[in-house]
Amino acid sequence: MTTGLASVMTARLRRPARAAGGPAFAPGRLGARGRVVWVADLRPQAHFDIDVFLRAGAAVDAGRDPYPSPGSPAVYSGFAFVYPYLVAVPFVPLAWLPRAGAEGLFIGISVLAVLGGCRLAGARRWQAYALVLVASCTITGLQMGTLNALMFAGLAALWRLRDRPLAAGLLAALLVYSKLFLAPLPLWLLLTGRRRATAATAGALAVLFGVGQAMSPVGLTTYSGMLDTLARAEAPDGLSLTGLLMNAGLGLGAATWAARALAAALLAGSWLAVRRRRPKLLPSVARVPDAGEDRLLFTVTVAAALLASPIVWSHYLLLLAVPLLVVEGGERTGALAVATAVSWLLVTPHLSTPPEIAVSGLVVALLVAAPLRDAVRRQLGRHQPTHPPGTSAVGLARELAPWVAGVAAIAGAGLELCWALARANHGRDAVTGAYLVTVAVLALLGWGVHRTLPSRVHSLPSTHRGSSRPAGQVT
Repeated sequence: MTTGLASVMTARLRRPARAAGGPAFAPGRLGARGRVVWVADLRPQAHFDIDVFLRAGAAVDAGRDPYPSPGSPAVYSGFAFVYPYLVAVPFVPLAWLPRAGAEGLFIGISVLAVLGGCRLAGARRWQAYALVLVASCTITGLQMGTLNALMFAGLAALWRLRDRPLAAGLLAALLVYSKLFLAPLPLWLLLTGRRRATAATAGALAVLFGVGQAMSPVGLTTYSGMLDTLARAEAPDGLSLTGLLMNAGLGLGAATWAARALAAALLAGSWLAVRRRRPKLLPSVARVPDAGEDRLLFTVTVAAALLASPIVWSHYLLLLAVPLLVVEGGERTGALAVATAVSWLLVTPHLSTPPEIAVSGLVVALLVAAPLRDAVRRQLGRHQPTHPPGTSAVGLARELAPWVAGVAAIAGAGLELCWALARANHGRDAVTGAYLVTVAVLALLGWGVHRTLPSRVHSLPSTHRGSSRPAGQVT
């Protein structure tokens, strides 16, 4: 980060808010932010992941095996290609370019993918774009040249195209094939009544895996063993629930299935809650979830995918910004501001010096100040009818203090338990980050329930108003 970015953000905070109905963003603003991020955080770094993809693309182009030797330490060295075979194919033309040009082109596309993904997810205020762009997990992913910016855009596009069966099915298949931990996405399509999209996803995945295995020099059994070796080595050092449980004393198999069980229970519980509400409230309407319920199930699906994944690194958390934008509806940015601030507390971008971290903290503080102020004002306005005149932020804080203290006490006790189990079982010290990520994902689920379900009680229409599809329509 640079002081130039601080001055830009300070000037933004002093300007009046965008008028309702105005443009969501101006190309000049986003171009300036993109150039600042490029110069300050991306160009000086070594883009490790894109280097892996470019070497894999060159290997495929030359007819060589892009994979490391199965079972060797190279599998978990951090410099090996361990994705499904066809993921390397788009990098073949990039491998023809000079290395610096190929890396710069890919990082530039990734920055545009982040901004485009915000647009597709419904962002309508410039603050939303800026908050996502300056989040620590976003910058870390861009520094390393990971696929997560493209996955972010793809996930947002899936939400936008969810009612177009063929497009949604093909896009979901590409996302799952590229990042296997996104396997719950077809289940979301099925649970929300999009059967044609689910069928399209299944067919496209069968084709992708079939063609990939026909071309790959590594068999399916060998590839699965490679992923198992990778998870066993990397999960304890990462931010996944599986790694947390491994450090607490469980083996890889038990930890993996425990994490999957929790993810499945959350997804099943949310679906049952949505299904149970509809017969009570609107018995004459078909089983298709309305807009709020659809947003909730999408949020739970993305969260469940991260909870169930054996390997989670900080840059994976960028994907959580998609359901946050979807749940917030494009205008509110309070929850997104909290997520951006927390991302910097969780991890700082690579090779950051103390002065850079200090300036970055100032920039993030300036950027999140206005959304958090607006969120507090909304809460005060919501409580005004049930409180005497003159209710202030201090009064609201006193009311919420016992709840905050209770949640903090429970969270603190859980973290202390994780530390104790890790010490008792000679686990690694990487329990704090994984625990905080797990708590953050669960908090996102709670926020999704709060923002999507209660509103229906007070706004029940005579027809299926508010649904993303006509009542009873099943695709």
